[in-house]
Amino acid sequence: MRRRRLLSLATTGALLSTNTARATTPQPAQADGRFDLLADWSFGRDRPDATIHNMAELQNAFRFRYIYDAGQLDRLPTYWSSHRDYPQGDPRSLHVFSDNALILKARMPQGGGLRSGGLESGMLRALLPVMPGMYVEMRAKLPRGLGVWPSFWLNPGVETPSGTFSATPWPPEIDIFEFFVWQGRTRPRILQGEVHPAANAGREGRTRDIFSLLSNGRYDPGIDFSADFHVFALDWVKDRPIWVVDGKPIKQTVIGWNAPPAHILITNQIGMTLKGVDLTGMTYGGDDWDYTLDYVRVWQRA
Repeated sequence: MRRRRLLSLATTGALLSTNTARATTPQPAQADGRFDLLADWSFGRDRPDATIHNMAELQNAFRFRYIYDAGQLDRLPTYWSSHRDYPQGDPRSLHVFSDNALILKARMPQGGGLRSGGLESGMLRALLPVMPGMYVEMRAKLPRGLGVWPSFWLNPGVETPSGTFSATPWPPEIDIFEFFVWQGRTRPRILQGEVHPAANAGREGRTRDIFSLLSNGRYDPGIDFSADFHVFALDWVKDRPIWVVDGKPIKQTVIGWNAPPAHILITNQIGMTLKGVDLTGMTYGGDDWDYTLDYVRVWQRA
């Protein structure tokens, strides 16, 4: 009952920006089954089918820092950039609307530098609770340049639109994707999609792959994911989520989710404080660091 109440509260807030006049209901890129659309966040200032056009509408469905520390945590120690949320139109803004998209920017502020805490970048944390049985999909063009670390993931915990919080254990965690652009790479080509079970998950929380096209945890289809838009999704079949890229299932893993409902995170992380990482030659990326979002959508499997 508590999960249903959280879902109802957050869905109400999240769908305030949804355009109910859309002629056809969007369907998942990999539509194996019947789905009911829960949220359609399509971005753009002047785009005819956009549901979110500006910062005020964005704030109805998303926050711009992590759920931890009462929603105020702005950076993890594993990367350099801190997440900020300047007003729309501020030249420092990290959430910039183009005519047809939302751009999560990354910048070097005055006094900053290529070091831990020396950069700022945009992120989105959705208010909508996500649970097994849902299908989460995003169409995006990724940032490029040595040292970028774009991610799309799920962590447990829910913040309601009124500002109250559920429990926020961590892990478990589901990474729909991470691209580590390091060790001399300058383009996001190698996708990593992992699950991190809770330490006390027990037997039912253990993970194993049912099938996988990943080699040593990496999916490399020979594509530069910063050159054009691509569709990334997680079909969260209960205890057996499926990773999908451009409509193609690439992996299915067994994992139990013994935690509160999850929230969606889209993070433009820059720089890496990880053992053995070589960022020699990294430079300020400017617009190359743009993480450009066409849409994010969530369905419930009927």
